[in-house]
Amino acid sequence: MGQQLVADGVDVLGTTTTPERCAQLTQVGIHPVLARLDQVDALRDVLSGRDTIILTIAAGRGRGNYHDVYATGSKNIVATLAGTSVRRLIYTSSTRVYGEDAGAWVDEDTPTLSVDGASAALIEAEQRLLDGGLRLGVPTSILRLGGIHGVGRELSPRICAAAGSSRSDGDAFVNLIDARDLVAVMAALTKITHHGILNVVDGAPMLRRELYDGELLAKGLPPISWDPPPEKKLGKRVRNDRVTELLGLSFSTPQTDGGSID
Repeated sequence: MGQQLVADGVDVLGTTTTPERCAQLTQVGIHPVLARLDQVDALRDVLSGRDTIILTIAAGRGRGNYHDVYATGSKNIVATLAGTSVRRLIYTSSTRVYGEDAGAWVDEDTPTLSVDGASAALIEAEQRLLDGGLRLGVPTSILRLGGIHGVGRELSPRICAAAGSSRSDGDAFVNLIDARDLVAVMAALTKITHHGILNVVDGAPMLRRELYDGELLAKGLPPISWDPPPEKKLGKRVRNDRVTELLGLSFSTPQTDGGSID
């Protein structure tokens, strides 16, 4: 996203909590700043002079801190927005907030469900940002993402690592989004006024066994032995009609018919 905006001549500032990442951001023309969501004064400095925020939060490997990172982090963002020049907020959430596990189709009007601490924190963060944006006059777009794949997050290595193994989640639906399409959505949203929720997925959910079997066959690798699941969990199928109609975009899907998905 930052690289595309830099190419368009936009002054882009990127935050990171890892000093080693600063050099990587600089290499692509992004001004790096070390900041954490629990450092309110630092956040205020970051927001000063900015007109658009693209907020991507990651809890790290340990999921015990989901509430601190998502719920408390979003609270701090809203608290620091007042009095700044920010006029647009785009936040990346997750389709896991739906909680659906019977294979049904879901859209942005489907009720959310807190099935664990992580989903509860995500739902709380979404609502806090929407309410705060509305109160402060900052249009806020909540992007509920599927699994991201693309450069640096290729599906093929992950699938190939499972060759010859046994799994029991073959009949669960997988919802994906190509990283390039996600960037296109974010870039388009910076140019319009929108307040609300958008599912950002390719709109073509597939069974995990179809995704994996197609790639392993194309690579000539041993197939996976799909065992019956201990309990029937089919996941969900996520619609993307709203985002494609709003932005006039079409999304790519992984190729599983004999072609590589790298």
